Amino acid sequence: MPLPEDELRVILRAADDIIAEGGRTLLAKILKGSKDRKLLDLGLERNPSYGFYRDLTLEQIMAKVDHMIRTGFLEIEKQGKLPMIVFSSRGWAIERERRAEEFLQEWDRGMENNIIPISMEYLKERNRGMIFLFLYKILCSGNKKYIPYLTLWERIDFKNVRAEIRNVIEALKQRGQLEDPDWEQLKRERAKTLLIRSRDPIIMVCRKCDNPFIFDETNPDYYTAEGLKFPELCPRCSINGQSA
Repeated sequence: MPLPEDELRVILRAADDIIAEGGRTLLAKILKGSKDRKLLDLGLERNPSYGFYRDLTLEQIMAKVDHMIRTGFLEIEKQGKLPMIVFSSRGWAIERERRAEEFLQEWDRGMENNIIPISMEYLKERNRGMIFLFLYKILCSGNKKYIPYLTLWERIDFKNVRAEIRNVIEALKQRGQLEDPDWEQLKRERAKTLLIRSRDPIIMVCRKCDNPFIFDETNPDYYTAEGLKFPELCPRCSINGQSA
């Protein structure tokens, strides 16, 4: 069984800053809140998960990291002769959603404090799937308050991203004139380009029939206010359960 969801997300967030650049030990030290010189030189004490397991031993934390690897949320990949932590497709799907939510919360705090960003360059050259998911979250809010920030962002990003930003801006402008069914249809249309599959498929195992199935991460129904929700049943068992 995977770790509890809160721990799972904490470990993935800690790993995000060292993907393909650090191993299991460095990840465990972040979670421990270590004062290791290398960790501090890299600024990893600023990671939101820093010190989450400060009351555990390094060995206990390493056991949790290894459990994340065994249950398919993290992987080990050799960089030369060194084993480095990388995300599995499933782990990245969770972390991608978490990071997109962090960006949204950051914008909300800025707007609450009437802060106008000096630059949106920090969003440029980010992972495309994460950035588009961020845009999808903004779209789902239906709130025009994001348009000034979106306009600033649109000025500096690449052509393909600018086009999606423009689509979201136009959709938010239309929200007031659309009935709820039409708005839901518009969101589903935009989801077709804003929800992107990972490079490798996410394989799940059905809790009922034990058969493997591919998780469709482009289905907007799996993106909830509480985060990304993985189905426990394969499509066949899910349909049979609904018809029973």
